[in-house]
Parts: sequence; structure tokens; C-alpha cells
Amino acid sequence: MSETAPAIPAAGKFKSARWGVVEGELTNRQRWLCFWSLFVFGSCCVYQWLMPASILTNIGSVFNMDLDTAGWIMSVFTLTGLLLAYPGAWIMRNVGIKVSIVIAAVLTIAGNVLALLADSGALFIFARAVQGCGFGLIAVIGPNIMPRLFPLERQGLVMGIWSQWVCPGVALASLSTPLMFAAFGWKSIFALSLALQVVTTLLVLAFVKMPAIPENVRAKGQAKTKMGKPSRAYTISAFAVGFCFLAWCTSYPTFNTFYPTYAQTVQGMDLFTASMTTLVAAVATIPGGILFGLLADKIKQRKLMLITGYVLLIVVCATVLWSNSQNQALAWGSIIFLGFFCAGLVPTMSRALIPVLAQDPATTDYALTGMAFVTQLGGFIAAFFGTIAAGSTYQFAALTFVVPLCAAAVIVLLFVKNDRRMKREEVVSEGEAARQAAS
Repeated sequence: MSETAPAIPAAGKFKSARWGVVEGELTNRQRWLCFWSLFVFGSCCVYQWLMPASILTNIGSVFNMDLDTAGWIMSVFTLTGLLLAYPGAWIMRNVGIKVSIVIAAVLTIAGNVLALLADSGALFIFARAVQGCGFGLIAVIGPNIMPRLFPLERQGLVMGIWSQWVCPGVALASLSTPLMFAAFGWKSIFALSLALQVVTTLLVLAFVKMPAIPENVRAKGQAKTKMGKPSRAYTISAFAVGFCFLAWCTSYPTFNTFYPTYAQTVQGMDLFTASMTTLVAAVATIPGGILFGLLADKIKQRKLMLITGYVLLIVVCATVLWSNSQNQALAWGSIIFLGFFCAGLVPTMSRALIPVLAQDPATTDYALTGMAFVTQLGGFIAAFFGTIAAGSTYQFAALTFVVPLCAAAVIVLLFVKNDRRMKREEVVSEGEAARQAAS
């Protein structure tokens, strides 16, 4: 099958956009090979992001950094991702999918090499910024590929699985970093990351392909015949769903960042047990995301399921999760609940709903890019949770910081268009067209 099909407007403006575009439709096997190669590449980028987190002070001492300066080892990653969100979407839409992924891969590999060669704190932080640029690109490109690759009616399952791309990186960083650091030193961690990035780059070079007519372009053509010009209300709804994701991207990082400390100081857990709290939540997300994605494809109620996810997040954060209780059994129950239900519903339904509402491929790209932008923004805002908790209690911080943000998201989502109603409108339009043809 040729990979030099003529570029179409959806593929990109430059000749480079032809690379990786095949003639005709992809087979189901080709779609899933493309998906899984991107998934493992993205997961290794997440590992690259999180791998120094537990040894910041150790790396800082190597380069004579104080704690505040060493904090930039992590912060610069999210900062570059924030700045690259919309430029990343422009790169993807103009130079092409495969070239954009190669750019991301080169940046991640170059960042690893620079980190291994760094002889000063400034060069090491610059290396982390280069890595962050690669992460920022794949955070935009990954989810935006899925509506091109799979039919819209299958986006629930696809986005349900894709939304778990963070989990393997979290698990690998949590388990490998302490062991490798203790045995071989901090450079061994970056050497492992470099090896993983090279291997996964070869995978995406081999398996990432795009159909000549992306699935959401095909769906747009079908929607025109059924419903006429897409309603502006649906476009606004798609962007609203993307920006409401800020509530999740602020709430969940507060858990990942502060709960291990809360578990030690309030719950009385030891260091190792406390560090497992975020990992358990991440693992619980995997079956939740996949099951809810499958359900969404069946019942076509993505909006309702998304609102339910936010409501459940409000309930668990306002009551059990940050309750200052020393009941560890209740704590573990709330952690699993957060992972399975809240993390299983909110990211999956947000990503699955946007392509259905957007109707237009360009709208889909930029609405999903909005999700990538607020993901990085939420990470910065989450730091204020610690400031509030330090001056009061964790429960007070949850009630005044997490709960209002999620409540605002629920209120906005009540007014966005419903994907179930959209299907009814299509059926009505088809019936009206048939009546007109008969008359």
C-alpha cells in the first residue's frame, strides 16, 4: 500500500504532510497498530516527565541547586507543554501527522542526551525543557489523531483506552526510579528513558499511517447530507467541553501531588505505602476508562456520563477523600473510587464527546488542543491547593478549591449540546430528506 497519496486539505498544507498518508482506508489491524505504537510512545514520554520526581533533591545536590531551583526540573516540563499547545496544533495541521511525531521524538531523544551530558544545573534544566517540548507535542497530537483514525461511533472505546496513556508512565516512574537510583545513580534513569524513546520512535516510524480521507472528514461529508451546515451551538459546545476539562486537570494533580504527603501526615501511612496511593488510583483508572468507553459507544450518552463523572468527583472530594480521617480502609476505598469512576469517566467522556459535537475536523483539532492546554494550566493552578491546605486543613482546601471548580464545570456542561439529541436530529433530517424526495 503506497504512502505517497496526494495530500488533501485535511492532511496539511506542506508536502511533508503526504508522508504516512496511504491510499484508501486503513484496515482495522493498521488502525490498531498505529494506535498502540502511539500509546507506548506517549507513555514513555509520561515516564520521561515523572521519572525525576522522587529524586529531585538528589539531582539538585549533584548540580548544587537549592530546593526552589530543583523544582524547575519538573515545572519547566509543564511550562513548555503549556506554551506549545496551540503551536503544536498548527504544526500538526500543516506539516503533517507523521512529521510532527518525528519532531516530538527528536526532541525527547535530544533532551535525554543533553541531560546525560549536562555539567551544570542550567544545562540540565534546559535539557528538561527540550524534553517538555516533545511531551507538549505528543499531548496535542495523540488525541487529535484518534478521530482521524477511527469512526466517530467508536470514539468511546478508543478514547477510553487512550486516556490511560499516563498510567504506564506513572507506574514505571513509581517503581523503577527508586530502585535504579539506589543501584546505579540518577544517570541510569535517563539512560533507560533514552533507550525507551529510541525503541518507541522506531515503532511509530513503522506503524503510524493516516487514511487519505480521515474518518472525521468522511463523517463531515455525511453530516452535510443529513443535517446541512453544522450548528454553531455544537461548535461552541465542543470548545466548552474542552475548557471545562480545566476542573479535572486542577483536581486530579492535587491528588497526585499532595495525597502522598496527606497519607503520611494525616493517615499515618509509611513512605512506601503513601507513595502507592497515586499508583493504585492510576491502575483503577484502566478498567474504568475502557468499560465506560464501551458503554458510551452503546448508549450514546457521553454528555450525561461526563456530568456524572464530575458530580462523583465533587462527592468524593467533599466527603471522604480529604476528610482528615485516620480510617485507612475508607481512604483506600476513596482512592479506588476516584480512579475507577472519576478518572474513568471524565477524561474518557471529554475526549469522546468533543469529536462528536465538533462535526468539523478543524474544530475537533482545536477543541481537543484546548484540552491539552488546560491540562498544563491545571498543573500550575494545582499548586495553590497546597498553599490553602498549609494554612488550614486538606478538607477545607478541597471544599474551597476543588469542589467549586468542578461545580462550575457541571453548570457549564448542563448547557452544552447533547450527543444523544444530535443522533435524533440526524434521524429526523434523514426522514425529512426522504419525504422531500418522495414528494
